[in-house]
Order: sequence, then structure tokens, then C-alpha cells
Amino acid sequence: MSVTLLSVERAAALATRALRIGNRSVRIRERGDRPARVNVGVPVLGNLLAFAGDRIWLLHQMAAAPSGICDAVLINRPAVFVSTPELAHEVLVTQADAFAKGTTYELLRPMVGRGLLTSEGELHKKQRRLIAPSFAARRVSGYADVMAALTECAQRDWVDGARIDLADEMMKLTLAIVSKTLLDADTSADSERVSDAVSLLVRDVNQRMTVPMPPLRWPTPGNRRARAALRTLDDIIYRIIAERRSDGTDHGDLLSMLLEAREEGGGGGMDDRQLRDEAMTIFLAGHETTATGLSWSLYLLARNPHLYAKLREQARSVLGGRAPTFADLPKLGYAMQVFKEAMRMYPPAYAVGRLATRDVVIGGVHIAAGTDVVVNTVGMHHNARFFPDPERFDPERFEPSAEKKLPRGAYIPFGGGTRVCVGNHFALMEGQIILADLAQRVELTLASNAPVEPDPMVTLRPHGELSMIVKRLD
Repeated sequence: MSVTLLSVERAAALATRALRIGNRSVRIRERGDRPARVNVGVPVLGNLLAFAGDRIWLLHQMAAAPSGICDAVLINRPAVFVSTPELAHEVLVTQADAFAKGTTYELLRPMVGRGLLTSEGELHKKQRRLIAPSFAARRVSGYADVMAALTECAQRDWVDGARIDLADEMMKLTLAIVSKTLLDADTSADSERVSDAVSLLVRDVNQRMTVPMPPLRWPTPGNRRARAALRTLDDIIYRIIAERRSDGTDHGDLLSMLLEAREEGGGGGMDDRQLRDEAMTIFLAGHETTATGLSWSLYLLARNPHLYAKLREQARSVLGGRAPTFADLPKLGYAMQVFKEAMRMYPPAYAVGRLATRDVVIGGVHIAAGTDVVVNTVGMHHNARFFPDPERFDPERFEPSAEKKLPRGAYIPFGGGTRVCVGNHFALMEGQIILADLAQRVELTLASNAPVEPDPMVTLRPHGELSMIVKRLD
């Protein structure tokens, strides 16, 4: 039995390796009032091997369909991929009532339970009403000083000539920021454990997306590791909740608001499990995506020294060696442009999944109830119709007057519609502050000239270690 289970665990890795060997060819076949077909499938498995082996490549091929809509078969489960702003707007906005969260979100439930990311219907509306005030403009502006202070603290440990894993450093920094601003907790002592646990769980979810089997919870070594990683995160979150319950004071943060929330009509508050699900969602989603966007931003700057110099010059001119404040942000526009362009090229949330709950027509194409519909974010972000020379890193695309000319829905790193990421303004400000502050303090150069490949798991992380050499500028 153990040998069989170990073989199942290795199936996805073997499939991935197989797809990356040799040349690939693709044919896109338009089919009138039916979705186009990307012909990379094989009998029984359909497009699963391509999806497992090189997901980003497959999404780019689908985006090339003239109609902007393609179908795929993952085992016997139908899926439709939409790759134009107009179609994405139909799915996420005008016909959003025909869709629920997609299949991928079910795989996240062991991590985040029924928090804001995965909940549906009235529960989601209620949770969003509770959480949204923590991300209102007035409240977000108050987080700027914390973001800047924690960035200052993090970069002081980077000595001249040191070699750092930038992706790991960004994960630690954004974890510290979300912990302090939204949970008023210091998780610095737990950062290594959290990073390791999150990475393991993200890989576990990715494997369950690609292994051609139901998500069984047999006692395989991989499943045991996943459960241990989840216990690590649960221990930290439940500890924070217990400390705050015993404290009994309002810290002015999201966790305080959740602790004080009461059901309409005078009902009780959230139990520890509900609090855990919401806190875990914020804990994970609030740092993983921003850290990934920052890692790609600094990687792209290192590969484009003249643009790095432009950012540095603006940061030094505005800040003069001090930490940024909220009032400085209008004068640090280039840092925002860099962050947005990095998320165009490498959107952390590279696709948005939905599930059709009834028959629906999108772009003139009939989609049956029970079909997974995927908004192909990375495909749209690399479409030359909207972003000329799309493989070129060009922050000027997001100069305010240029950004206003983009078609609605062509750029959606935070999703869209009523389920657009509630923390999008928080994340954008965080990225802007961190990039501006680091630009005046250090110059980061790549330890190797080899290109860094994206690793499309739950988010679009850099593959492997992102090694950088530190040069102090202060």
C-alpha cells in the first residue's frame, strides 16, 4: 500500500517533467458558436498534462484564440478559459450571479476554511461588510508608517556584499506588515516556520490541482507533511486569537473588529473557528501575493539597471534618506508604476476561477451549468493588443494618463466585480512604500544571469531561490 501511495504522490512531478521535455506544437481551432479548442490534449487525460507541465505556456496559447474563448478537458471535467477584457467583464461583473467560486477554491478550504476568500452568498456579503472598513482609504493611510518602519528594520540586516534570497526576504517582510497592521501581532519569531508551512501547503494545493485523482486524504508522507504545516499555522493563529480575547481591549485593527462583531438582531459573536478562518485568510492572502509582486518587481529592476536608476533617483529626491510617509506617495509615482508593471508581467493571481451554477451565454457561447470558467489574467496581460511589446518591462505603461487609456478589464491583477480583492489598495500602497524605501537604501543585483522562471502554483512565484547581491547605498 505504501509503495502505491508514494507512486501516486510522484505522478504530478513526473507529468510536469514530461511536458517540459522536447518541442511542443499547438493548434487552435475555432468552432463557431462553441469555444475554440487548443489541441494539446491526450486521450482520457485531456489537457491535464499540459496544465500540469507548463500552465503559463498553455494559458498563453489559449489567449491567442481569435475569439478569446477556449475550452479544455481536465480528466472528464469541462473547463472554459476566457482571455479578453470584454469576456472577463461578463464573467466577473455583468453575469456574476451565474457563477460561484471555482474548483480551485475548494482545494484552499483546508487552509482558509470558509473565510472571505472561499465563502459564498450571504455569508460572503456579511464577511465583506465586516472586513471592508479595515481597508477603507482613511484606515489604509494610517498603515503607511508601519509599512515604512518594518521595511527600514528589514533592510538594516542586509549587509554590504551579502547574498540574500529575495523572495524569502519579501515573504518575511510582508508577513510582518500584515501581522502588525491587521492583527496587531508580532510574528517575527515565527516567520521561518510560517514561510516553510505556507510554501509546503501551496505546493500541496498545486499537486491536487494536477494529479488525476480525487483529493483523497490518505496517510501518505505528503499528506502528513501538509497536515503538520497546517497545524503550525493554526497554532499561531489560535494563539493570537486567545491572547486578544484575554486582552479584551480594542486595538483598532481588523481582528478587534471581528472580535466585536455581532449577528444582526443581537446575536452572538464569532466563535474561534470563524475567527480563525478570517484571520488565516488575511494572514495568508495578505502577504503571499504582495511578496510575490515585490519579488518580481525587484528582479525586473535588476535586469533593467536604467529603470532601477530612475526609481532610485526619484526616491532620493523625494525622501532625502528618510523613510517614506503617506504624504510622500503622490510624489513617488514611479514606484507605483514599477509595481503595477511587474504585476502585469507576472500577476501573482494569474487566473481567476469561477464555476457556472446555471446555463449561461458568454460572448455568444453557451456554457453549461457545472463548467469551470477561468479568466485568463496572465494571457490578457501579455496580449499585444492592449500592451504593445508585452514581454518588455516598461513601467511607463502605468503613467497615469497612459493607464487611463487601457481598455476596462485588460489589467486585473486583483480580479474584478463584487469579489475584487478587498485589500487591493493596501497591497498597492505597501508595494509602493517598500520599493521606494529600498531603492534609496540598497542596490540589488542578480547573483546569476540565468533567467528566473515563473512557478505557477496558487500564485505565480519565482521558481527556486531568487538570489540577489546587496550593495549598500547609505
